[in-house]
Formats: sequence, structure tokens, C-alpha cells
Amino acid sequence: MDIAERAGVSRAAVGHVLNNSGQNNVRVSEETRERVLQIAREMDYRPNRAAQQLRGMPTGLLGVIVDTVNLAVFSARLAALEAEAHTRGYRMVMGQVHHDPSAIRAYLDDFADRGIDVVMCLFDVMQDIRPELSSVLEEHRRVVLHASPLSPNQPCVRVDTGAAIDLLVDHLVERGRKRIGLQLWSTEDSLMMVREQAWRNALQKHGLEADDSLIWTNPEAKQKPTRESIDICVEELVKHQKADAIIASNDEWGVRLIQGLRSHGYEVPRDVAVTGYDNLDIADVIEPGLTTIDQCHADYAVAALDLAEGLLESNLSEANRMRVIQPQLIVREST
Repeated sequence: MDIAERAGVSRAAVGHVLNNSGQNNVRVSEETRERVLQIAREMDYRPNRAAQQLRGMPTGLLGVIVDTVNLAVFSARLAALEAEAHTRGYRMVMGQVHHDPSAIRAYLDDFADRGIDVVMCLFDVMQDIRPELSSVLEEHRRVVLHASPLSPNQPCVRVDTGAAIDLLVDHLVERGRKRIGLQLWSTEDSLMMVREQAWRNALQKHGLEADDSLIWTNPEAKQKPTRESIDICVEELVKHQKADAIIASNDEWGVRLIQGLRSHGYEVPRDVAVTGYDNLDIADVIEPGLTTIDQCHADYAVAALDLAEGLLESNLSEANRMRVIQPQLIVREST
């Protein structure tokens, strides 16, 4: 009421500006909006989230649950989501789980109790818990998933992994490479499977043989490389199979492969070209700089927030619930 009196407007107008209420029957000018916001700042106004929840109003809070083996990439993605949420007037609450459906359920229940408007689930390895996740998410409708929907109408955002591999193969072929190896960190991970199929398709497009001997999978099935795994990869792909390029599973593998090739007497890119994936800061620090894939986190964040607002406003059509982000090729000296 104090804000309304100082601004010389109705309480409904103040509620519309500060709490996004009365959208269908309250209109305020931009000048009035700015005056209300300025007075609210001067009075250190904070919205009562509990009261908003009791009135069935949006609280302006977004939840994020992270379950990943790739913290560097998901930290960058999370930062982009927070930045985009901030520009739209939302605040974020985050929790991290470790491949545990019961912990995911606990977070979802807790977020619901706290009036969280929409929850975004950033999960990258969940093949073996998909049935349990499906039952958990059935109870929570306002959820946006990363990469892979659990039901036909599940809102989801993903980066086009196949297009990324196609970009890398096209680039390497343009640079004259004929025996392009593929390094994977697991045979069980669904994204690694997508990469393998995309690699095969891209090579065939260029009339090159997709030789199984040019695929090397880490026998430790770990995302992070060790000195031993790098030595084995170089030995098998380069020394034995004569690969003249290696598409690494991520930037860390790419950087370590450049170092490993150098220790084995190979020069990058003269003898072997190397590409990474994710465009982390390390890709621009190594010498030579690592050619890689940028997953365009800012575009991802815009798509995810669009889906979240669509769920919140109940105007998200079934045909518009999957958003696919196109990756970008970042060319540096390693190729």
C-alpha cells in the first residue's frame, strides 16, 4: 500500500508491476512501471513468496536439479541459464544429485512445497534409471528435461550431437584428412552412441570407409583420461591404424591427446589433427589451440526459459516441446 500511495497509483497496478498479477485486466504505462520499481527499490521491497504461493500466483522462482559427470560443461550451461533467468525476472534455486531417483524425487517435492514455478532437470547419464525417473516425473508436470524426454510430451532441450560430429568430419575432410579416428569414453553412454553413428554417416557421405578399427573406446569407461589411457589411444589409433586425425570425446581428452602425441614424437596438426568437444577455456590455452565444438549455452538457456514460461502459462503446444540447439564449430590451430 505504501508503494501505491507514493506512486499515486492503485494497489492493483503495483501488484501487476511487482508480482506480475492482473495481466488480463491491468495495464500500466512504462513511465508508471519505472516509477513503481524505483520506489520499490528505495523501500527495499521484497515479494512474499509464501503469500504468492497461497494465492496461486507464480513465485518467480525456477528450480534446477543437476546430475552430471561433466561438471565443467554443466557449470557453464547453468551460468547461462541463470543469466537468462535474471533478464526475465526469475531467481533460481539449485540442487545436485548423484544418479539417485529418490534424491531427485525429494528435490522435486521440496521445490513444489516451496512454490517453485518450473523445474529444469540437467541430467546427462540416466539410461539405467529412466524407468524410475519416468514414475517420479509423472507426479511433477512443470519439468523441463535436458537432452532426452522420458515421455512423448516431455518438454526437452538438447544440442544436436549428430550435427556437431558432422561439422567436425566435414572440417577434417576439407583439411585433407583421410583416416579420421573417433575416441569415445564409453560404449554404454547414449550420446557416445549417437556420436559413433554420426561419425559413420559423415565418413560415408565423403566416400570414406567407417572402419571399426578407427574407433577407440576407453577400456576404463571413464570420462576423464589418464596418462595410461592416452598412451594406449595413441598407440592403437595412430601407430597401428595410421589415423591422421582424432575426434576426441571432450576438450580434456583433446588437450591430453595433443600432449600425448607430442610425447610420442608426433606433431599436431602436421602428423595428426585433433579436435575436442565443448569449447572450454582450456581449448584456447593449449598450444596449439584446440579446434572444438561450442554447444551454444546462451541459445540453450533461451530455449529452456521459453519452455519454462510456456509451461507456466499453459500455452506450450505438443509440437513445440522439443527444442534442438545447433552447435558451432570453433576452428583453432590443432587442425
